[in-house]
Amino acid sequence: MFRGTIEGGICVRRIEDFVPETEKRYFVLSGKPFAALPYEEIPEIVSECAKRIGSHFFSVDVIARRDGTKRVLEIGDGQVSDIFGSTAERFAQLWVD
Repeated sequence: MFRGTIEGGICVRRIEDFVPETEKRYFVLSGKPFAALPYEEIPEIVSECAKRIGSHFFSVDVIARRDGTKRVLEIGDGQVSDIFGSTAERFAQLWVD
C-alpha cells in the first residue's frame, strides 16, 4: 500500500562510535529542559534543542561517542516516549513545577 513513498522523510548520517550505555533521555517542557534526576546537569546540546524547537513538549535522547562528544540520537514528540532513567514521580513533577 505504501510502496514508493517514505513516511516522515529520511535521515542519513555517517557511522559514529557511540557508547550505548551512555544514552539518556531528557524532556523539554515549555522551553525548559529536564533531566531524569533533579540535580543532574543538562548537556548544552539539550539546552540548544530547547531554544530552537518551538514545540511545547518533546523528548531528546543524547548519547556519547567514544571520544566524549555528545550527540542527539533522537528527538520525539513525547507521545510514545517511556521515561527510561527516570521515575513516574519525577516525570509528574515536571508538570507542576
